[in-house]
Amino acid sequence: MLRLSDCGLISIDRDTVITEVNPTILEWIATEPDAVIGRPLETFLTLRMPLDGPDALRPTDATLHAVSGVVRPVVVGAVDRDDDGAQRIAVYDVSPRSVFALGFQGAEAKSERGRQRLQILLNAAVGFGNVRSEADAAELLADVARRAFAASAVSVHLKNDDGVALAAGVNPLAAHWPAGYRPTGATTLSGGRVLVVHTPEEADDHVDGVAMSDTFRAAGVHAALASPMRSHGETLGAMICYFDHPREFDQEAVPLAEALTNQAAQAVARVRLEETIRRAAMHDEVTGLPSRRLVEEDVTRTLLGRGSPLSVIFIDLDGFKNVNDLLGHAAGDALLREVGQRLRGAIREADVLGRFGGDEFIVVAAVDDSDHAAALADRVRREVSRPYPELPLGLSVTASVGVVTVGGGDAPVMDRLVRAADHAMYAAKMAGGDRVEVGLAV
Repeated sequence: MLRLSDCGLISIDRDTVITEVNPTILEWIATEPDAVIGRPLETFLTLRMPLDGPDALRPTDATLHAVSGVVRPVVVGAVDRDDDGAQRIAVYDVSPRSVFALGFQGAEAKSERGRQRLQILLNAAVGFGNVRSEADAAELLADVARRAFAASAVSVHLKNDDGVALAAGVNPLAAHWPAGYRPTGATTLSGGRVLVVHTPEEADDHVDGVAMSDTFRAAGVHAALASPMRSHGETLGAMICYFDHPREFDQEAVPLAEALTNQAAQAVARVRLEETIRRAAMHDEVTGLPSRRLVEEDVTRTLLGRGSPLSVIFIDLDGFKNVNDLLGHAAGDALLREVGQRLRGAIREADVLGRFGGDEFIVVAAVDDSDHAAALADRVRREVSRPYPELPLGLSVTASVGVVTVGGGDAPVMDRLVRAADHAMYAAKMAGGDRVEVGLAV
């Protein structure tokens, strides 16, 4: 299914019969796919200009007809056409209350510049609908904004857990940035509106306590246009265009910047939501802990490359099968949840914990040395092996633990480390359980 936020997409064959639509179109015309697919395009869309011939790729106004009879003014443009004559059409709502109309007032004017900018928005909308990462969205925004405004440079900054960071493009101010001052883009984020700087002196009007004009002049920047990236009331980042020459901005510059950054923000918000859903699906249903694949992703993101030794601790529960057999799976699941909580309490915040399945758990931690790793593994063992008040007399659960450590100068391969820790854990279990065995990384 075609996907794109706040932009309708329609695919037609060479006979202008609809072959596919995205959810936005279905919402606008208030119907289901079966009522649209296979119908002629003119059933739902009245065009002022044809979608073929020399003007095929130029945007034009049209009317979209809902099943209920309600009509919606739109702007359409042919996005692409294949060798068989099939086309994909982008459709934008330009009714007075639509986001598109509010974000780009006057862009539907018949001037060539207005049409060019509208085409930029239509093409960018398709691009933002296809991005699959925050970095891709930021790179696309930087590229589109640079071409749309003929900017000397563009930087895109995104908010993250550590503040605001450069995500794409080039920031010519960075080498001359005042020491200790908040990062580039923070002023635009906090203000929540487009900032237009016509001269270096005007830059001083937007900051307090810093001669930003000196920074502009040192970087050779004469003018700038900065727009926050907002989605559903939340500011996710900022886009800044820099100009190494004096620049005047027409009345369409601010709406165009708002429209582009809003498109990018919607793409970033979608990617983040998809990532949240993906990660949620990669958690164990019983304990809520990450799965093996997610553990490996988190290790790659947070621990690898730090230069410190890395330890993998593999934990297998002794006596868990007896709990399952005698008390049932509900009691076994409750025990697994308790073990997960104990393990989380035994390790540090930065350590990565996951469930591998059955009664096996894993901890990955950056450590000082192999002695530190062995001590951490033994603390894990002692925590798991504490008595469980909910278990009847005669039932106990302990832990067989295997641990391997690789030096910070090595390039660890997670699969090999996990296998080595698993072998060490098996040796601990064969030796009677409730103990730690130190293995060798291979």
